[in-house]
Amino acid sequence: MGKLIAMLVLLPCPLLGQTGVTAMFPPEAACFQRHYDAAHLAKHPQQQITDIALTSAEGQEVSTSLVVDISVKLRGGADSYIGSAYCEPDTVGLSCGMEGDAGAFSLALRDGGALLLRVDSGGMSFEGERDFFTLSGSSGDDRVFLMHPVAAADCF
Repeated sequence: MGKLIAMLVLLPCPLLGQTGVTAMFPPEAACFQRHYDAAHLAKHPQQQITDIALTSAEGQEVSTSLVVDISVKLRGGADSYIGSAYCEPDTVGLSCGMEGDAGAFSLALRDGGALLLRVDSGGMSFEGERDFFTLSGSSGDDRVFLMHPVAAADCF
């Protein structure tokens, strides 16, 4: 029994045995996204985000960092707001800092290859074509997002 436990302990952990790119962004997942329908939004009246998508910024790995792009759409608007972040492995997944000191978030793997994005207490800011948008990290319904892998053709 002791040998079996020792062998299990030595098995590689997916996040430790693979790079952030491979573990979090397998080749078949072009992006991760979530669309919140009217029924969900009716139950969460403080939620501002209707759509969120996250992609690995292809060809933009910097040193050991993984660069990701994030896009969000808001209630009552057609515009997209975007941001980029540099992510580093941590104990539960990836810890990410938005470019230009625009906030931070963490990413963790979930069942079915989904990613859980948790907004840091300092929030996250995004740039739109005409203005900026900031998510609070301490209040509201826009602090945790479960995103599922989708093909490139289905990404907004």
